[in-house]
Amino acid sequence: MMEQVNTLIVVVLYQQTPEESTSIQSFFDVPTVIRNQFRLLIVNNSAESQQISEYQGVTTYDFHVNQGLSKAYNLGLRYAKKHKCEWLMLFDQDSVFDGDYLQAFLNAQVKYQTNSQVGLLIPQVRQASRVLAPNPAVPAFNSDTLETGVYENITSINSGTMIRLSSIIRVGGFNEKFPLDFLDYWVFWRFRQEKFKTVVLDARLEHELSVTDLKTMANARYRSFVKAERLFFTEYETTEKHALWVHKALRVGKLIVTRNFRKAFINLRYW
Repeated sequence: MMEQVNTLIVVVLYQQTPEESTSIQSFFDVPTVIRNQFRLLIVNNSAESQQISEYQGVTTYDFHVNQGLSKAYNLGLRYAKKHKCEWLMLFDQDSVFDGDYLQAFLNAQVKYQTNSQVGLLIPQVRQASRVLAPNPAVPAFNSDTLETGVYENITSINSGTMIRLSSIIRVGGFNEKFPLDFLDYWVFWRFRQEKFKTVVLDARLEHELSVTDLKTMANARYRSFVKAERLFFTEYETTEKHALWVHKALRVGKLIVTRNFRKAFINLRYW
C-alpha cells in the first residue's frame, strides 16, 4: 500500500513528544482509510530523542539540536523525492485537523493533478474564532483574508500547506537563510516569481500561531523574527520596503507607548 502513496506529511517537533503534538495526534485520529494514503515523516528538533519509534509505518529523524524548519523541510523534500512522492504536506507541531481536512486535499490533488501551474494547495487558517490566513501578498501587511479560489497574489503560513514536489524543486527547495520566521513568506514569494498558482480549499485548519502577539514574545525570538523580516523585505520582496518602514514605525510607536523599550530598540537596530 505504501508504495502507492504519493504524499509525504512532514511534522517538525521542538521540545514536544508526539503525544503532546496536536498535529501528530490529529493525524492518528484520522480514519485509517484516509491516513494510509499518506506517508509521515517526523523531524525532531529537540536536543533529546522523544522516543517516537513506537509508531508503526512512521519515519523519524532526530537532529538533536534545533535546526529550524527549513532544514527539516529540505530533509522532507529529499525523502519525498527518494520515495517518488508527488506532493509534500507541511505541519507545525500544534495544528488541529481531521479526516475531512485531509480528504479535501486528496480531492484537490485529483482535480489539479495535470495542471502544473498549480503549485500550492492551502487551507483557511484559524486561531480560535480569528481567521489568520491566507492574505493578499501585496500590499504587504494586508490583514484581509481570502475565501476559496485560485490565486496568484497570495501568502499564508507553512502549516497545513500542500506543495507540489516538482514546484518546490523548481524554486530550489526551502531557503535556509530563513530557518524559522518568514520562511513561509519566502516560499509564497518565490512561487509568485515563477507564476505558480495557489488554490485555497474549503478546508479549515486550527493553528496556534506563535507570532500573533509580538509584545509577549521572548526577546531572543523577537530579535530573530525582526532580522528575518528585514532580510525578506531587503533581499527578496524589495518592492514592499516602504510598506515595511511604515509598519515598523507604527510598531515602534506602539511599543514605546506600552513602555516595551527593549523590543522597540530591537526594531530600530534592525531597521
